[in-house]
Amino acid sequence: MKVKQLTMSAILLAIGAILHYIVPGIFAGMKPDFLLSMMFLAIFINFNGTNVAATSIACGLISALTTTFPGGQIPNIIDKCLTGVVVGVMIYGLSKISIPQTVKMGIIGFIGTLVSGTAFLGSAYLLVGLPGGASFGALFMGVVIPASIGNVIFTILLYQIIARVRLNRVTLSE
Repeated sequence: MKVKQLTMSAILLAIGAILHYIVPGIFAGMKPDFLLSMMFLAIFINFNGTNVAATSIACGLISALTTTFPGGQIPNIIDKCLTGVVVGVMIYGLSKISIPQTVKMGIIGFIGTLVSGTAFLGSAYLLVGLPGGASFGALFMGVVIPASIGNVIFTILLYQIIARVRLNRVTLSE
C-alpha cells in the first residue's frame, strides 16, 4: 500500500474509533458502530486485499479496546474480520454492476452492518453469552436492524463528503 492510502485509511479509522468510544451503549451495552462505517469507506476507497485485511484487523482491535459489551473483545475481532471479507467481496461484485457509487455505499452499509451484527451476536452468544438474559432475536431486532439503517445514512453521507473533496481511488493512487 502507498503511504497516501495508508494515511487515509488510518484517518478514517481514527475518526471511527473516536465515535465508537464516545457513543454510549443503548441496550445491554450494544451501540451503533460508527467504526464499521469508517471501515467500509476505508476498504471501498483503497480496495485491495492488503487493505481489506489490514483495515479489518485494525478495526477489530480498536473495537475490542473500546467495547462496552461485557466480554465483547473476541466477538468484536471475529465480526470485523469476517465483515471485512464480506465487504471486500461485495465491493468486487458491485464493481461489475453499473449503479451509482452512492447506491453501492448504501448497499455495503446495510448488508455489511447486518453481517457484522449477526457475526458479533452469534460469536458473543457462543463465547460469553448475551447480557441481561436478552435473546439473539431481541438484540438483532432492537440493535442490529436500527444500526444497519443508521449506517446506511452515515456511510452515504460520509461517502458524499469524501467524493466532494475528491479523496477517491483515483486521487489516492496518484
